[in-house]
Amino acid sequence: MFPEPSPIPFAMACRSRMPGWRALHDFTRIMVVKRGLPDTADVNAFLGAGYSERQILEIVLAIAVKTLSNYANHLFHTPVDAIFAGRTWAD
Repeated sequence: MFPEPSPIPFAMACRSRMPGWRALHDFTRIMVVKRGLPDTADVNAFLGAGYSERQILEIVLAIAVKTLSNYANHLFHTPVDAIFAGRTWAD
């Protein structure tokens, strides 16, 4: 099980002003946790928040790019930029 990531202040601030941020956050998390198998209710909640099926595919793309990036960085032991050093996970 992966540790819970620390919150991103910008997204947290935007979420309070933009209701769609919560739906985006929740659905993206569901896609990761459920390994790309959201329930119909999950999809309907996301679409009901004003998003489209195209944006579901954009989430899939973002998850895929992040996964590929993580795998490549782990494989080649890419050093973490100093600005992000406080967000690294212990093995």
